[in-house]
Amino acid sequence: MADIDKDFIERFKKVVMRLPEDKRKAMYERLKSMSDEERNAAMKAIVAKAEEAGRSAPSSDDKAAPAPRHNTDIRAVHSPEHTPRAVKRLKPQYRNMLIGIFAFLAVLLIGIEVYRNLDKIRGTVPAQTEVSASESETIQTETTTTEATEPEPTEAPTATPTPAPTNVPIAADAPDLTGLVIVIDPGHQGETSEELENCATWLSVEKPGCTAGGEGVVTGIRESELTLQYALVMRDYLEQCGATVILTRESDDVDISNQERAAIAVDNNADVFIRLHADSANDSMQSGVRVYVPDSGNYTSQNIAWGDTLGTAVAEAEGLEFVGTRQTYLYTGLNYANSVPSFQISLGFLSNSDDESVIVSEENMIAVADAAADFCADFKE
Repeated sequence: MADIDKDFIERFKKVVMRLPEDKRKAMYERLKSMSDEERNAAMKAIVAKAEEAGRSAPSSDDKAAPAPRHNTDIRAVHSPEHTPRAVKRLKPQYRNMLIGIFAFLAVLLIGIEVYRNLDKIRGTVPAQTEVSASESETIQTETTTTEATEPEPTEAPTATPTPAPTNVPIAADAPDLTGLVIVIDPGHQGETSEELENCATWLSVEKPGCTAGGEGVVTGIRESELTLQYALVMRDYLEQCGATVILTRESDDVDISNQERAAIAVDNNADVFIRLHADSANDSMQSGVRVYVPDSGNYTSQNIAWGDTLGTAVAEAEGLEFVGTRQTYLYTGLNYANSVPSFQISLGFLSNSDDESVIVSEENMIAVADAAADFCADFKE
């Protein structure tokens, strides 16, 4: 949020905390999936409308001053000329108390209305799932503000390299990756986790530990199943190149948080950490390959250039457009693995039937594995 300062964040939190908990979580789910610019615009709209409504309510020091009129259907609640007779007969302090309550309800209703119209504010809503959060990839991507406390350490599940059958054909000029440790995270899982986790050690925002992801608009394939297929093919390919490959999961029937997945990469001192995802959006015309990288950690200055190299290679292998690398704090799995080279690649849009027809094919999976092998070769000393 390049143009959002701390004062604005505090104002935004005050507005959001007036919403019911379920509305706060849902609003965060939508905000995290947006781009930085879209999210900033949405947050500014929410705060502006809420503060406008707040200014319309008379304070205890303005007992006789008429409330300003606003272009909203709720203005009648604030205007003294529309105050019910029963309220006017009350003592001034009680009358002002009731008017204040009406003003609070107005702010609440405006917040809900802005939430319902977030699509119009930002145009399209990519359905990324991590605080995306999208994720997100932001502000992806589900808002529950808490006191800023250091999250309790999570115990990473035991993960050891499992040899894969060498049934994936590799290119004759495939690189020698002997000595490299590559951790691959097949994004999402069969069911959304009921446990919450902090998006980052420096953020007081919580989100589900992991989500189920999107679905193909034609085949109906679940994102969690698709990314696992890619991970298994990629592991086979990279192991034939000599690399030590570790998967964060080998089944859809798991419950592994994004913090735990990141811990597997960090604990194994990964030379490369690749997180596999697919995008979804309300706009079925959105298409292409995107890479997300952390905006913090040991490799901040190099991440975008590396992401562009990976994204370009994968896009060329798939025959899709590369739409860029986004440096973000939205994705928990990147935030907690920012001490190693970490990349979250979106292979294409499951919400776009043309993209889907490409990324569900086994031929494409092998092509992506070949591109990933060439990319990983750059990290061999």
